[in-house]
Amino acid sequence: MKTIGSTYQEYLWVINKLHLLILTIFGLCLCHSAQGQQENNVTKYDSQTPQKVYLFVERMPFYKGGNKAFMADFAKFFHYNSAKDTQEPIQTKLRVRFIVDTEGHLIGARICDKKTNELTEFEKAGLKALNLMQNWQAGKHNGKPVNVLITKMIYVDYRY
Repeated sequence: MKTIGSTYQEYLWVINKLHLLILTIFGLCLCHSAQGQQENNVTKYDSQTPQKVYLFVERMPFYKGGNKAFMADFAKFFHYNSAKDTQEPIQTKLRVRFIVDTEGHLIGARICDKKTNELTEFEKAGLKALNLMQNWQAGKHNGKPVNVLITKMIYVDYRY
């Protein structure tokens, strides 16, 4: 025979189990939502190469041989004759943006904040050189190669 006290305790036990179940479901939803939010903070859609790209990853892409090799190869491929165009302002730096894809190819190179029809000859020469530089190691996120958007400042010292 059950007493009123034991029935009340069973009722409280059932209520506590329901609360625990609701809290567990709520916690799982929050974790899933936070993971989705974190994913959105590190990825974006690149309209120039129509694909999803990462902004930050665990292992960022790098030019094989390091920055020294990058600058040596850029200098080798960069061909610009400033004497040919005296109307163009003298430039010594390029702010470029490009994607290193999952295969380690550089794609979608562009000058930051400029449209193609606004590019100077200096900037065109810089993009041409950059597009020839395909010696990249792809970036990785969660152990998998991913497309990564890189923004880089290149300083050019050319003598007349």
